[in-house]
Amino acid sequence: MWLDEPQVMDEPRIASDAAPGDRREQLGRFLLRGLRIGASTVAVLELLRQHWSGGISAALAWLVFLQVERRLPPPAQEPARPPEE
Repeated sequence: MWLDEPQVMDEPRIASDAAPGDRREQLGRFLLRGLRIGASTVAVLELLRQHWSGGISAALAWLVFLQVERRLPPPAQEPARPPEE
């Protein structure tokens, strides 16, 4: 049975196949996530060192990055392809 029917597999989507706007959006989301993680880390470290002004500033930056990330629209999904027969 499996020798008679050829297997059709979808080709994996690589980054170069993505639209330029799509790639830019993915990069922007990745960088925003990095900034958010970095700001929270700096906030915790500064507050543990009892550097209050730096810790509070980093915590406020973390809150801003968190709000910006929450307000972004969800990432665009690829339309589902009908199964090939």
